[in-house]
Amino acid sequence: MDFIAIDFETANSNNNSACSIGLVCVEGNKIIESRYYLIQPPILQFDSKNIEIHGITPNDVKDKPKFNGIWKEISYLFNDNLIIAHNAQFDISVLKCLQIEYGLEINNFKYMCSIPISTKACHGVKNSLQDRADYLGIEMGQHHNALDDAMTCANIVIETVNRKKRKSFESFINTHSSLPLRTFSEIKYQTHFGKSNKNRFEHINIGDISPTVDEIFYIHQLSEKNIVFTGVLSMPRQEAMQRVVNLGGILKSGVSKKTDYLVVGAQDNSIVGDDGLSNKEERAYELIAQGFDIKIIDEFEFSCLLDTTSF
Repeated sequence: MDFIAIDFETANSNNNSACSIGLVCVEGNKIIESRYYLIQPPILQFDSKNIEIHGITPNDVKDKPKFNGIWKEISYLFNDNLIIAHNAQFDISVLKCLQIEYGLEINNFKYMCSIPISTKACHGVKNSLQDRADYLGIEMGQHHNALDDAMTCANIVIETVNRKKRKSFESFINTHSSLPLRTFSEIKYQTHFGKSNKNRFEHINIGDISPTVDEIFYIHQLSEKNIVFTGVLSMPRQEAMQRVVNLGGILKSGVSKKTDYLVVGAQDNSIVGDDGLSNKEERAYELIAQGFDIKIIDEFEFSCLLDTTSF
């Protein structure tokens, strides 16, 4: 298959509380199969806000299988197929939390987010599923129904491929090889949706970060590159910045045409919104669509860069 679009809905702010999942299979740039499951969360605790959003109640799922039972039916779909979600950080975080909750064996599948994909055809359009669907003339169905949202995500990607006049999804991906492609094991997942990370951010004046080494004896990949950070990293932000300048990198506070790398940590959706992208990341995707060579990397890729040496 070209890819499988997925969408989760949750019962509360805990990302292991999935109460529904929609899956849409795409082959030959056409939808060939779809599936929808109601899921009984580990605990039947539903927040009123979540019920208001998706309409699922404890009574709807009290007799439904838990996710470990559903996983037996759908796990094979994740073995050799690319997974796509709109704001993939959220949906893949949910799957990771479910893996931990039930001790599931999940292959290290590859996944992408439909936001940077559809940006190729939606320059200047807001990142929400609704805005992208409206712009591309796609009928959404019931927003926050997991199957309808997965269907919309799939159709957004299909329409993007068509508008960019590619004969296939594979051809589109080969043409736009800079689109972020990640693996399940790399995700810096969030355990909660909407739980504020504001206190985890420490205001750091980049002008106060100066090299703590006397001399760099080799040319590093980050040397003389403009580096911007967004989101929460597992390492302290100041430590990450210090390592950059010690390798000859240049810290910048905002994304511009001169940005070389945007390092993206975990985002708090209560701060950045439902699309899961900070203003810096949105700006980076806009500039990439205009042809500027900005690399958007996560903490895993950043750590790998730190460990490379060039002479």
